[in-house]
Amino acid sequence: MPRCASLPLLLLLLALPVPLDIRPALAQSGPTAPASSTMPVPLEQPLTTAPASTGPVIVLPPELDGAAPPPGTPAAPGPAPAPPQSSDTSPAAATEEVPIQSPVILGDQPPAAIKKSGFLALPRQGQIDVALDPRTNKLRGAAVGGYGEAVVNAPFGPGAPPAVADLRRTILYFGFNFTDRIRFFSEIEFEHALTTSGKQGEVAVEQALLDFMLLRWFNLRAGMSILPLSLVNLYHEPSTFNGVERPDADLFIIPSTWKQLVAGIFGAVGPLRYQLYVTPGLRGEDFAADVGIRRGVQDNLARIRDWGVTGRIDYAPVLGLNLGLGGFFSNAGQGDPNLGSVPVGIAALDGKFARFGLSLRGQLSYIHIGDSERLNYALSLSRPTQGPVARQLLGGYIEVGYDLLRPLHLSSGFQLIGFARYERSDTQLDIADSGLLLSRRPGTDRTVYTAGLTFRPIFEIAVKLDYQHRHTEVAGSATNQINAAIAYQF
Repeated sequence: MPRCASLPLLLLLLALPVPLDIRPALAQSGPTAPASSTMPVPLEQPLTTAPASTGPVIVLPPELDGAAPPPGTPAAPGPAPAPPQSSDTSPAAATEEVPIQSPVILGDQPPAAIKKSGFLALPRQGQIDVALDPRTNKLRGAAVGGYGEAVVNAPFGPGAPPAVADLRRTILYFGFNFTDRIRFFSEIEFEHALTTSGKQGEVAVEQALLDFMLLRWFNLRAGMSILPLSLVNLYHEPSTFNGVERPDADLFIIPSTWKQLVAGIFGAVGPLRYQLYVTPGLRGEDFAADVGIRRGVQDNLARIRDWGVTGRIDYAPVLGLNLGLGGFFSNAGQGDPNLGSVPVGIAALDGKFARFGLSLRGQLSYIHIGDSERLNYALSLSRPTQGPVARQLLGGYIEVGYDLLRPLHLSSGFQLIGFARYERSDTQLDIADSGLLLSRRPGTDRTVYTAGLTFRPIFEIAVKLDYQHRHTEVAGSATNQINAAIAYQF
C-alpha cells in the first residue's frame, strides 16, 4: 500500500476506542520514548489492568494505582483495593515498609530522613534484626562498616582530677554473604588509640559469627557474639543512645559489652523475636564486691567445665516500641573444688518507646549468685581484698527525652534531643551470712543523675554534651562532671 494511503488509516485507528491499557504501550514504542520511562496519564482517563488475553499488561504507577474506574463503570463502595505486593526485596523497594529493626534501631526520625538514609541497606548485625530483614536476601559479597567515639571527661569541684580527652574506641565491621542463606559478620575493636606495653589500649575481636538462614522463625548462629542482655549491651554503638557514658547498670550489673562464643537459634514470629544460645559459663573466682561478675566474664581461652545458656525475647507490636526480656544461667565454679558450683542467674528487663519526638527508655537488671557463702570463704583465704561477693545485685535506670527540633517539622532529619536520666545500681544488695562476719563494701550503692543534649545531623552521627552528678551511700562521696563526645557509625 502506498505510504500516503496508510496515513489516513493510521489516524482512523488511533481515533477508535482502543482499550486504554494498550495506548501507553503504543506511545512508548516511538523513538523518543525510552523503554524504562513512564508516560503521565490524566486522571480523567485512568489506566486499567487488562486480562492477559486482550493485550499487554500494564504495571500501574504507584501514584495512579487505585484511581477512579473508567467512565461507565459502577462505583464500588469502600476504599480502593490495596496495591499488589512487589516481590522485590531490595532496599529501594521497601522504603514505605517498616523494617524489622525500626523499633530499636531507627527510633523516631522523620519519614523523609529515613527514606534518604542509606542506613537501612547496610549489612550491620543488630543481633538478629538485620539478619531477618527480607531486604538483605539479595545482598552478596563483602561489605565494611564501623563505629567509634572520641570523648572528653571534665570533673569539677574541690579535689577533682584533671580533665581527660580520649579516642575511646574505633571499631571496624566486616561482613561477607556467601549466599542468601550463609552469612559472616565480624567486629574488631581498637580502644584508646594505642596498644603497647604499659598503655591501656586494647585490640579485641568483639564479634565473629556465622548465620545460617533457614526460615524467618528458625535460623542458626555460631561464633563470637554479643550476649542478648539489655539494650546498651545489644545496641552499644555510641551514636544510638543518649549520654556520653553508659549507664552504671550496663557496667556493674550487666558487664557490657559482654561478648562470648555462642551456638544456638534465633528467629521471629510476628512481632516477637527470640534468641537462644549455649555459651561457656562464668568464672566465680574473679567475682568482686565492687564490679560484681564483670571480671568473671571469660574473654579468651574460656574454661568449659561449666556451660551456660542465654536467651532473649523481644516484643515490638508498633513502630517505636520494643519490650525485651533477657536471661542467663550458668555455674561459675569451673571445676574448682574450693568454690563449689556457684550458680549464677541473671534477668534483664528493658523497654524503649520513641514516637512523636518523645523518647522513653528504661531497664532493670538482677543477678543472683548461689553458694556465695562458700565462694566468699575461698576468696577470704586467697584474695581477701576482693570480697565479699554479694548474693544479690540489682541495677536499673529510667530516661526521658524529647526532640527539641520536632515542632519545626524539618525534612533534613536533624535531631536535638534533650534528655534526663536517673539510675541506681548496687553490687552489694544482699550479702549472705557465712559466719565470717563479712561487712558490706562501702561505695557500691551508686546513684547517678544525668542531663544533656544529643545532636544528630544524620542518624549515623551524634554530638553529645551532658552533666552528671554522682554519689554513693558514703557521706561526702558526691562528684560532678561535664562530658562531651562525638560518635559515628557507617
